[in-house]
Amino acid sequence: MLVKKYEAQSIKQAIELVKTELGPEAIILGAREHNANFGLGGTSSVEVTAAISENKYRDKINAEKKMNNQRRENYHKSSAKNQKEFIQKAMGAKHMDQYQMLEKAEPAAVIEKAVPRPATNTRYIDIPEEEMAVPIVPDIENTVASIEAIRQAMHKPQPQNQAQAQPQPAPVRPAQDTSQISALKQEIHHLKGLIEKFQSVPQGFVSAHPGAEYGVSYELSHSFKKLVDGGVDEEQLIDIFKNAEEALPIQQKKKRAFVEGWLIRQFLDRVKVVNKPDFGKYHVFVGPTGQGKTSTVVKFASQLVLKQKKKVAVLSGDTLKVGARDQLKIYCQILNVPFGVIDRDVDWKALNEKLKDFDHVLIDTGGVNLRGANDIDFVRRCLPRGFEHDMRTHFVQSIMARDKDAFEVADRFKLFNFNDVIFTRLDEAVQYGFIYNFSQRYAVPVHSFGTGSDVPECFEFASKERMIDLLFGLSKKIEERG
Repeated sequence: MLVKKYEAQSIKQAIELVKTELGPEAIILGAREHNANFGLGGTSSVEVTAAISENKYRDKINAEKKMNNQRRENYHKSSAKNQKEFIQKAMGAKHMDQYQMLEKAEPAAVIEKAVPRPATNTRYIDIPEEEMAVPIVPDIENTVASIEAIRQAMHKPQPQNQAQAQPQPAPVRPAQDTSQISALKQEIHHLKGLIEKFQSVPQGFVSAHPGAEYGVSYELSHSFKKLVDGGVDEEQLIDIFKNAEEALPIQQKKKRAFVEGWLIRQFLDRVKVVNKPDFGKYHVFVGPTGQGKTSTVVKFASQLVLKQKKKVAVLSGDTLKVGARDQLKIYCQILNVPFGVIDRDVDWKALNEKLKDFDHVLIDTGGVNLRGANDIDFVRRCLPRGFEHDMRTHFVQSIMARDKDAFEVADRFKLFNFNDVIFTRLDEAVQYGFIYNFSQRYAVPVHSFGTGSDVPECFEFASKERMIDLLFGLSKKIEERG
């Protein structure tokens, strides 16, 4: 088996190279696409791996050697089917003088006049019917075609002159050449073994590209794979790429920069962010333990106090985490903002009067997973009474969590009707598709991002441009270009 790789700008050109060098009977084993990723005009190429048996390749080379330049040029321009038939019949010519006569015609004419060669030294007419009943392999087209041609010739009446038509005696058959019959059977058995081995090689590379099961074409598979590798859920991409298949012509699909620009426009229309992140007086931060709620409260308070010059108060209802209240109290002292504690529902009666002159009140709830009624009551006692119209509930979620685990917990917190989501630990992540998955699943906008441990620097309010930058890695591309 002869195996080679070919690289070209398109799959069509690569297959033409395979056809020209290996011949029409070459088998495509695989294909993959290369991308230079350099600028908007980055070039791309396709690598095709093909194989052919050494016998068929040798027949192809020998057949081409018998042609002059003009005949060889016409031969390469013909279809793969015509080339295959031409090689088979050209290699089956009994005498060279017959082929030299056929060489003067076009390849199509040669196919019609070439004479098949016998498979054995013994004439087929001398082989009895019972000896010819050997197992036939469906894929061995040449052998089957030869046997059928001989059988038809045996039953075809020969034209005779009417005047000389005389009854002929039955022919005397010579002794059987059993060695030739055995050789033919062994050859068929060997070919059958080769076919069985080849069938074990994985096929169907055309339908194996990323997104093929969702109807994504090969030209768009690179963009589909890039987003999936970035963490975007495949189900979230089906509608977008279905629209791309209908809206983009084939020539534009082949331009990756154009496809990426079209996808960015689609995502800009779909991503949701909070337009006024400081809207509302009461800001309640909820979520499971270990997601960064306390750090987020401090960073948000720093943004409001240092940059917007707002009058802020901070309350803590976390009685579970050791040192959580003390840590938050120290930060409040640094920011010079009042700090309070909520242990019971009745605490709100005394706090409401004291908090009426503040612009914003930030409330840090305890980290619970809401697995029971006690956890639900624990969070509810932290919520302000009678100010629901002026309250915003933020769900705090670490981007390092697995999608399935995060969704299971967030489903429980839907009980509190959170208005948006805040993502933390962006500096530790390499995939950002979870941001889009969460926002789309719960139909809530993204409020802000926690990007590190520094206060207040490592905090930013969300924007659509920032979301697109994370999903498509635009800043990373700029850094790579210098």
